[in-house]
Amino acid sequence: KLQFLYLIGARPGCAVGGANMFRAVRGSARWASLVVYGANTEIGKTVVSCGVLRAAERAAVASEYIKPVQTGPDTDEAWIRKNIPDWTGTTTTLYHYANPVSPHLAAREEDRVVTDGELVARVLDVLAVPTPKAMQDPAAAPETLQVFETAGGVLSPAPSGTPQGQVYSHPSITARSTAVLVGDPKLGGISATLCALESLRARGIEPVKIVFVGGATNAEAVADQAGGVRVVALPELPPPDVPLTEWYTQAAADAGFDEIARAVYPDGLFDQRHIWHPYTSMAKPNPTWCVERAEGRTLYLSDGRALVDGMSSWWCSIHGYNVPELNAAAHAQLSKMSHVMYGGLRHQPATELARVLVDITPAGLEKVFLCDSGSVSIEAAMKMAVQYYAANGNAAKRKFVTIRNGYHGDTHGAMSVCDPVNSMHSLFKGYLAEQVFIDHLQDLEGVLKEQGESIAALILEPIVQGAGGMLFYPPEWLAAARGLCTQHDVLLIADEIATGFGRTGELFACTHAGISPDILCCGKALTGGYMTLAALVTTPHVARAVSGPDGTLPFMHGPTYMANPLATAVAVASTKLLLSSPWRANVRRIEAQLKAQLAPAAASPAVADVRVLGAIGVVELAAAPATPQDLQKALVAEGVWVRPFGKLVYIMPAFTITDAELATLTGAICKVVGNLS
Repeated sequence: KLQFLYLIGARPGCAVGGANMFRAVRGSARWASLVVYGANTEIGKTVVSCGVLRAAERAAVASEYIKPVQTGPDTDEAWIRKNIPDWTGTTTTLYHYANPVSPHLAAREEDRVVTDGELVARVLDVLAVPTPKAMQDPAAAPETLQVFETAGGVLSPAPSGTPQGQVYSHPSITARSTAVLVGDPKLGGISATLCALESLRARGIEPVKIVFVGGATNAEAVADQAGGVRVVALPELPPPDVPLTEWYTQAAADAGFDEIARAVYPDGLFDQRHIWHPYTSMAKPNPTWCVERAEGRTLYLSDGRALVDGMSSWWCSIHGYNVPELNAAAHAQLSKMSHVMYGGLRHQPATELARVLVDITPAGLEKVFLCDSGSVSIEAAMKMAVQYYAANGNAAKRKFVTIRNGYHGDTHGAMSVCDPVNSMHSLFKGYLAEQVFIDHLQDLEGVLKEQGESIAALILEPIVQGAGGMLFYPPEWLAAARGLCTQHDVLLIADEIATGFGRTGELFACTHAGISPDILCCGKALTGGYMTLAALVTTPHVARAVSGPDGTLPFMHGPTYMANPLATAVAVASTKLLLSSPWRANVRRIEAQLKAQLAPAAASPAVADVRVLGAIGVVELAAAPATPQDLQKALVAEGVWVRPFGKLVYIMPAFTITDAELATLTGAICKVVGNLS
């Protein structure tokens, strides 16, 4: 309704609700406006406006320059365009008077006096309001940074004669914008700047920055009296006959304008410029979508769209989102304590979780070490394996053997046992310890015969190799590997971080082969996706050996958030919820539907393989897309959240997903990969 009212011509701030309408339209924080005030005229407002627009242009963000009132034949619009080479932004001047005098005098001379209400209405028509097309499809519209430059000083008159600071303090304008004040660098400028600051504050406008173009002494003096407002001092300008090209590229100017722009960036632009997302370049980051909330199996984006989630947030939200039982567990624990150190102390949630893990993990695993993430549990397991031998006089056994195409995490030791060629860690060759890689579990016997005296453990992902390729292998191979490890005195570490808690159709993937490892690592689904937590579970024999011949040797590992009470309380609730649910039947149902509905994708020449196991569905492409971002965008356009990786388009949905939701996911995948051909 609000969008319709705007499209038929109603102005924001009038009958349809002003700032409230703006918030309904803007919603996703994709549009932001900066109002540039000045302590005086001819002090660099346009220089500052131009610098902020240049910062937006460098970030490939759409930008607009708005000048509400201009007097004289030379326009600030033209100056802006001259000083931003190849700028793709737009400029708008609302009222232009020919005579270069104060706006109220020019307006009278031309008999074009504009009332304050008319000026405010025109400003609101253009200020931070998306186009009708953008309103229909907000995600398709670029994020936009608007720079709105006032004329003269804060109290310079508008065309009506009212001080412009008073006019632009209209609530619907201040609700949509952020202000900066350009200080006066000249003699007497300290007083002029502080007076301008007080004038803005008296009208309810608090600038986020005070900017001086030159005038370092004035900037320093104002900073001491600005009441917490950060002062940005830009370099002195060159003489008037020298182009500003080099001035704008100075490091000090560049940093200053970036700082100003940061204060008003739309959320997504700030994110793009300052937040490093996983597995992406900071220089050319991948696109991101802002999630407002999540419920069930649906992610609700801030632009109003809803996506069926096929990733269960990297395989951990097995119950879906906003789960009442897990919410209740978190709230109950928060009222007691959110955290307490685990060194020398204990608490009931951790004890109860350890009891549960001992009960449900494969037979013989009875000793629990709680960690704060999956990668950390791998680090602890590798250290434990080395200490197992070193503590008992066999320090030579320090290497690890593993299968190619494996993935075990991004921390130092974990990276060393990830595939050295096909993984994300090939750049760190020479920095990481060199481990032993086999192409196939059938090669294990030969390696253990030849190098067993130096190998502490075989580490693998049982049955399913996850992020390294989403490859499945027969349970018989795992059973044979267990036997070989026992035969050659090598520990077996099972990385069940992704496969644990039912993902493959068994509670733990080792069960497919009927084996128990010496050390098992689990995480991800442990808390149902509520917070980070992992666990290492081992045998009494390993625990005794790690403690040394006399039992006094400590295991030197202790994360700050080890056994966090809040995380362990939710983990207990999540595991109990899983065990009391028909999870096995749900996984079988998901598996059958994935097999039936992903099978058509195999007909595409762009597809090399389709495979399914439990609640895991994989479509492997013949080649990685040249522009993977386009594949991601195409899936989002189909209303699903599926995050392709390399050649893999895969899903690992929540066990509670409905048939209709799963059909949406499989249909989107088949359509998008079909279009690749």
